[in-house]
Formats: sequence, structure tokens, C-alpha cells
Amino acid sequence: MKKQKLLALATATILLLSACGQNNTGPGTTSNPTSDNSVSSSQNEKEYTGVKEYRSWTTSMSTFNPQMYTNSKSFANLGSFVAMVADKDGGNTLQFVPHHAAELPTTDDNGTTWHIKLREDLKWSDGTPLNAKTYEYTMKMLIDPKLVNKNATYMFDTCIVKNAKEYFSGQCQWEDVGVKLINDYELEITMQYPATQLDFYTTICSLIWPVQEELYEKCMNADRTSTTYGTSLETTPSAGPFILTEWITDGHDKFVRDDNDPLVKEGYVKMDSMTRRYISQNATRAEMFFKGELDNHSLTGDDYIKYKNDPRSHNTISPNVWGYFVNGASKNKIMQNKDFRNALYFATPRERICEDVYKLYPAAPYIVASGIYVGDPISGGEYFRDTKEAKANTEKYATNPEKAKELFDKAYEANGNTPVSIEYIYFEGQEDQKRQAEILQETFENLFGKDRFTMKLRAMPPSSAYDVYRSGDYDMGLGVRLANVFNPWATMNVWTSSYADKYITGFQSDEFDKLQFDCVYGDMVNDVEAKIKALARMEDLLLDYGCFVPVMQNDNTIMYSDRISLPTEQYLPMIGYSEKQYDITAP
Repeated sequence: MKKQKLLALATATILLLSACGQNNTGPGTTSNPTSDNSVSSSQNEKEYTGVKEYRSWTTSMSTFNPQMYTNSKSFANLGSFVAMVADKDGGNTLQFVPHHAAELPTTDDNGTTWHIKLREDLKWSDGTPLNAKTYEYTMKMLIDPKLVNKNATYMFDTCIVKNAKEYFSGQCQWEDVGVKLINDYELEITMQYPATQLDFYTTICSLIWPVQEELYEKCMNADRTSTTYGTSLETTPSAGPFILTEWITDGHDKFVRDDNDPLVKEGYVKMDSMTRRYISQNATRAEMFFKGELDNHSLTGDDYIKYKNDPRSHNTISPNVWGYFVNGASKNKIMQNKDFRNALYFATPRERICEDVYKLYPAAPYIVASGIYVGDPISGGEYFRDTKEAKANTEKYATNPEKAKELFDKAYEANGNTPVSIEYIYFEGQEDQKRQAEILQETFENLFGKDRFTMKLRAMPPSSAYDVYRSGDYDMGLGVRLANVFNPWATMNVWTSSYADKYITGFQSDEFDKLQFDCVYGDMVNDVEAKIKALARMEDLLLDYGCFVPVMQNDNTIMYSDRISLPTEQYLPMIGYSEKQYDITAP
């Protein structure tokens, strides 16, 4: 099997850290697994040969349709062209390996045209053949203008497949899209702009999960505007390292290893099965972990204080900043006032929230996280927050209650000295987030005066909250926009005027749009210093408008049970500790 190590990690493994889903990136507890003593000890231990079931958790699962759901960690039952894995020999490095592809995709014109050859023995779990036609159909449905799939942006986000966005918008025919079927086992993908190998592998090759055509069509409604594909066990086929065998929508799901999968055959998967229980309460997860019923637990609060130095605990550093979206286009008139939005920003007690509620999370008066790396990872670079430009933003937008009060008074006067009321959305079932909301409410009302300002709190399921942000029918709401540690300029596109899956905040800037485009596709692509300045300016524009108030960087600490053997002791970009490669060493 051909494989390729990520060149960035040859010189910057410790620096390039990333995250995917709820667990975020950072340096793990380091060790030397190849030392003489550890090898000798390992050889003398009796290898566990019992059933290897990994017992994990997630909050909920409403669909396994890969074109609608946005958490890629869900798809243990699906493959992709290329997989990102930890070195199975314990080298603490990230590798790209062909999965459904027969070999790593190639380009012969500097990234405009890519050739993907597929294996000839691929099958779905029910025996249905899986080939290049499957992926052609998958891509066509992904950007179908009637279906309006949430993940359609994977075809034109960072890496832009030629005419994919136009087809999604109903402006051209499928034949005009840069996806060409060469034969049953080969695809040719043409990009609108040249794509780097790193970007192509981490987007098109890793985020396009196949759908089974016959079942997808069977689940389609009459006017072809929606499909029930992936909404039940019977409508969720598998074609990855694991097969989905159980799914109770309000209880749990279970995946069993597929010994016919290429990654399994290559020795990357050692677990027999994975069971995830749907548990929203962190206290419940903690109780189950310490009783030995779960194999991992994200430490928070007092648990973090007590166990942060435990050898089972692994620290992370996140490329993502959590905060709350602020809707400057709200029907609530006061939200349209920039001074008012800025007052909320400078009044936010992020330091108190991090210290009193989350314990382990650092306060973040910035949007671009400290886990974001800039520069050429092969020849050198640095964390963005260590640059002078980023430091200037951090200082400019530090918490400042006095300034907040001054700005509120100005906005209040502009509002005719009329008392104002706003609503804040947080995620239901999350006690820490509820407490954060209460601290915000208390701080704002006390600082601005309860006779002049009130804030109502509203709990909603996360998916429902994000739908509300898309509709624009809100004032403020908790949330996050995920960032790409390899290409932070690319993930700034969520704030551009033309982004397909926008959250309505009222922010729109021609300057921002141009900077983002030039950094990803235009004149600044290879100009490191210019891109650093541009990233700082984009962050400044967002903070100045007040469309998102950053609060914290969720640098989680993950605790694993003693029976879990990690494939790497260093948290790696995009895959963390590579969950699908864990080994079980005890019952």
C-alpha cells in the first residue's frame, strides 16, 4: 500500500495542531514508545485476545446522511478517497494513505486537474459494488440544487471544483462540472483554481463520503427535494472500516469492524467494535467513566483540577474559539447599533467564565485561535497569535468594562433613552453553557443597569440553534465556526458575503471578501508576510463590526481508561489521537 507522510510534520509536528468535532488539538502527553525498556516490557506482557470493544459517547445522532450532517467523526461506517491516519508503527506522525483510492491522487498540471484511481474490489456492506460511478453520483447529489445539502460546500470550500458552485446554484448543467468519469475505476477532477496537495487531500479526498445510489434514490421524495437516506439503520449502508449494526436514535449506536475494508486489511484497525452512548450530561459521562463504563471522558471543572496531571489525561490545544454570534441584522433595533454590539464585546467577562465555569479553557479575546499556524510548515513558521499583528488585536480587544459602559450609554441615548431587551440562545442540556449564559446575563444587567437593559435566556438543541442562526431570527447565540489549522485563511470564508452556509450577522465587507480571496486563490497565496497581515486585518474587521464575540478557546483535556492503547502519544492534525486506530489491552 502506498503511503505518504505529511511533510509539514517533518519539521513542525509539535507546532501543527488541529481538531475535528468536539475533541480539539494540541500536544499530547509525550513518551518514548521505542525505548529499550518499553519494548522489553511490551514483549513480556501477555497480549489481550478477548473482544475489543471501544466504549465511547456522543451527544446525539439525528442522521447518518453524510451530505447533511457536519461532524465527520460520525462516519466510521464510511470511507473516502484518502484517509488520514497515525503511523501504525508508533512514529507519532500523520500520514495520508489511499483508502477507496488505489493510490494517492495525482496532478500533472500543478494542481488544476487531479486523477483519482479507485480500487477494483470495493463493496458496500450488503455486497453492492462501489466504484468511480458511485463517487460521481455522490458528488452530483452532494451539490444537487434541489436537495440543498448542508455539506455541498465541501465541493467549493477551499478547493473549488470547476462549476460546482454554479451547478449548486442552478446556473449550469452537471456536464459542465469538473467531475469526469474516465471509466468504472477512475475519476478526473478539474479545479477552478489550482489546489495544493495538502488542501486537495484534506478536502475533496477526505470530506466526500460515498452514498449508495439505489438506496439514496429509493429514499428520495417525489419532487426530489429531500431524501430519508441515513435516517434509520435500514437506510444507512456502510462502506468503511466499520459497519453500523445498531442505532437507537435516543440511545446509542454500534459499529463492528469490516475485515474487507482496505485500512483494516493493512492493519490500521485493531478494535472489534465501537459503541457510542448518547449522553448529553457531562456529570453522567464522568460517573460512567470512573465506574469503568466509558473509555474516555473530557475533563471539566473540578474533574480537571483533580486529574489534569494524571498520566491517563491528554492535553489538547484548539484551533477553534467559542463565543456567541451577534446579529446586527436582527429585527430587534438595538442589535443594529454598532456601539451596542461593541459594548457587549468589551463587557463580556470571558476571564471569569473560563475561571469559574470551565476551569481549563483559556479566555480568548480573539477569533483566530492560538492553535492556528502560519507560514511554510516545511521550512518554518509560527503561531499566528505570536505575530506582532495578532498581538496588536489581542491588546485592542481586551475585556474593558469601562469602555463597554461608555459605548452602551452612547447606544442607549441613540435609542431614545428607551430600555432595551435582548435574547441569548445557549445549548440545552449543557449545564456549563447555562452557567455561562447566567454569568453574561448577570454581568450585562449589573453593568448597564437593570432598569435600562435586560437579557432573556433561551435553551435550544445545538442543531436547532444553528438553524436559527442561518435564518437570522435571533439576537445572540452561543456557537463556534471551525477553523483549519493548515489554512486559516480558507476557513475565514464563512464570513464572506457569498458563503453558502452563512449565519446571519449583518456583517458584509468588500475589503474582507477581497483579502480572503487573495489569500486563498489570488496574489497573496505564496506571500507569507502579506497573508499574516491580511489575517490580522480580517480578524480586526470582524471584531470591529461585532458579529461574533469570542469567549474561550476549548483546549480540552481527554482522559482515557487504562485499557486503551493510543496509536500516538502526540495529538496530530485533523485526527487527534486517531480514534479508529485505538487498541484494547484488557476486558
